[in-house]
Amino acid sequence: MPPSSKFSGVDFSEVQVEKFAPELSSLGQGFRCSRPEFVTYWKQGRVQRELGASLCQCWVVRHGEALAGYVTLLADKLSVDERLLQEEGVQYQTFPAVKIGLLAADSRAKGAGRRLVEWALEYAATELVSVLGVRFMTVDALYDPDTDPPYDVSSFYAQFGFQFADPDTVLPPPVPYRTMYLDLKPLIDVLRGQEIEQDDEI
Repeated sequence: MPPSSKFSGVDFSEVQVEKFAPELSSLGQGFRCSRPEFVTYWKQGRVQRELGASLCQCWVVRHGEALAGYVTLLADKLSVDERLLQEEGVQYQTFPAVKIGLLAADSRAKGAGRRLVEWALEYAATELVSVLGVRFMTVDALYDPDTDPPYDVSSFYAQFGFQFADPDTVLPPPVPYRTMYLDLKPLIDVLRGQEIEQDDEI
């Protein structure tokens, strides 16, 4: 990251994630992303329109008045050919999920995208599971064969444990993405265990 960057020296692993509010719309000035469509989505108000239509919710990370990244979450369902939870006595092939809709980070804000994904996982595993059934997190990992090399964000999500819903999809896929999923249950169990330990210490 060049010394002149507005995000120089910022540790985004510690930055607060904020829920979108109308006054944050102006943060997009100077926002840069490796995928320009995600800049356009913000600056032309697509994210805000989807919020207004109750199609998603949005959270941001910023540094001062500079937008470092944003993520949207929405309801989804995971459909797979295999019976993922058969060992738990569940015979379904379709499961309730929460989806990462849009994830964008300024290319100069190192760690902002990771911060948003980690926050989203913890949010789903603590806040969402307490009010509705959510077993998996999903994402449509963008694949663009028209760049050299092809733009493939799946390796980023694989770092968190996401795997392909259809591992046999050929490249390039018939649509410009490949659906991936993560089982939230292990994280839910870890976080609940931490809460119990904290309660025992009080």
